[in-house]
Amino acid sequence: MVTRRGAGAAAELVSRYAGYDELATLHTRREVANTGVSLILAFGDPLGIAYDESEEPRALNAFVVGIQTRAALTTFSGRQRGVQVDLTVRGTHNVLGVPPDELADMVVPLESVLGKQGEQLLERLEASSSWADRFALLDEVIGATLDSRAGPDAEVAWLLRQLVGAHGSTRVEPLMDETGRSRRYLTERFRRQVGVTPKTYARLLRFERTLELLRGRARDAPLGGIAATVGYYDQAHFDREFRSFAGCTPTEFLRESDPSPTVSFVQDIAG
Repeated sequence: MVTRRGAGAAAELVSRYAGYDELATLHTRREVANTGVSLILAFGDPLGIAYDESEEPRALNAFVVGIQTRAALTTFSGRQRGVQVDLTVRGTHNVLGVPPDELADMVVPLESVLGKQGEQLLERLEASSSWADRFALLDEVIGATLDSRAGPDAEVAWLLRQLVGAHGSTRVEPLMDETGRSRRYLTERFRRQVGVTPKTYARLLRFERTLELLRGRARDAPLGGIAATVGYYDQAHFDREFRSFAGCTPTEFLRESDPSPTVSFVQDIAG
């Protein structure tokens, strides 16, 4: 895996590029809930996606993943190659031109959103000779969509910044009141322009902060300290929220997340 942030005009629209190349006879991965919208620009073997173990996986190559409030299981065999483009909220508006709430908890084929332009981009990415060239191509194509008029309202953008700055560990209602708009109006505008309601977004941010702390903790450190740090009421609240967004317990998640000995390298390219 090779990663880099968006550069130039794309810096406002892309939080991260992740180029990947994986080989496996059969591999299943848990993809947990998250606040991002991503383009999966793949030119390898198809990926199977299911939201439940009893569900027949849906086979897709290139696709768009909206903000997710639930976990999914992905499965592939053969060779997975491509670039994951993690869009900012402004990036979702500029690049996709689709209201984020229409993508929430959805996985949509790339051609359904970007049409012929998406197909051409995939062809150019596959023909590129290096990850650096692919990222530069994406900077050019995505940066060209930058439009200061496309994006969330000022009040929505302000509330979004406050929630992100607090990792979701703050009361939402007082922040909404500070905008001068009614809570009902702002809730609907936020849902339409970000993908979920402010309260749900705050919960997702707190969950993402939990994942950061879990991955960075000492192996035998107690989980209770993380629950308190992030702001959950008690251990039961922590466990309930984690299972809701990850589809498993924190212990199960950590066991599944152990680094695989088959991973060759992860490289970050300064952008």
